[in-house]
Amino acid sequence: MKRLLIQLFVFNIIYTLSSCGPNSDPADEKMPVVSVKAEPVISGTIENEISFNGSTVYLKKSQVLSPISGYVVSTNIRFGQKVQKGMVLFELKTRESKALESANDPSGISGTVKIYAVSDGFISELNINESGVYVTEGSILCNIVNNIDLMVRLNVPYEYVSILDKEKKCKIRLVDNTVISGSVFKILPSVDELNQTQTVLIKPETTRLIPENLNLLIFFIKEKHDKAILVPKSSLMTNETQSEFWVMKINAGDTAVKIPVKKGIENDSIAEIISSDLKVNDLIISEGAYGLPDSTVVSILK
Repeated sequence: MKRLLIQLFVFNIIYTLSSCGPNSDPADEKMPVVSVKAEPVISGTIENEISFNGSTVYLKKSQVLSPISGYVVSTNIRFGQKVQKGMVLFELKTRESKALESANDPSGISGTVKIYAVSDGFISELNINESGVYVTEGSILCNIVNNIDLMVRLNVPYEYVSILDKEKKCKIRLVDNTVISGSVFKILPSVDELNQTQTVLIKPETTRLIPENLNLLIFFIKEKHDKAILVPKSSLMTNETQSEFWVMKINAGDTAVKIPVKKGIENDSIAEIISSDLKVNDLIISEGAYGLPDSTVVSILK
């Protein structure tokens, strides 16, 4: 019994001494360092664009008509060919002249009527492309269009017409992603009753030959801010309802601090900050901020 009491006494002393040692407090453990990418806040210009679908149209088409009924003796043009005003396009001969061809006129030149181009341009439509064809008076032989008469037609919802009336310049993106400049040529004074859209004509500023009925995208500047505070769009954090926005600013000591902000204009890559404690050259997290707690120690990746 005495021996048992001694063992219990020794055990109690050992337990007491061990419990008096330093405890491991989770709060005292070193926080892990999170690797992030960072970019400085900058000042610059940001634009908010609005786009419309449009299609090309030639406002002026010069129709070349047959002045007589007769046979086509020669065709001097081909589809798509560039022509100049006064150029001979066709030669025709009346039915009577054709019938009276004889030894008195072996060349067959008598009775031949020449048809000339009425304007510069290119042949956009060719209905007669070989000789020997009989045509009636008034028949359309071909059409001539000029690239200077090319327009882009837009059907713009009426509420946006005021923007186009104020901002005349625009950018035109073709289907091959080529971008050319343009300007508002005319806003027609009528509205489509069903769709409540107004027709607007845009003049492309290019010498490039663009075909008719080509679908295009036209961009106008809806809003523009100069000397704006800009951050990478990827740095902008938000809640589920997108009612609150913030960025993670890196302070001295590589500590990331949550900074509430108010968002302005944004595009595909940058966003405007119109209300915050940020200033130009402040360092903010551009990648790796999602779900990051406030006052997290970070390591900036190069």
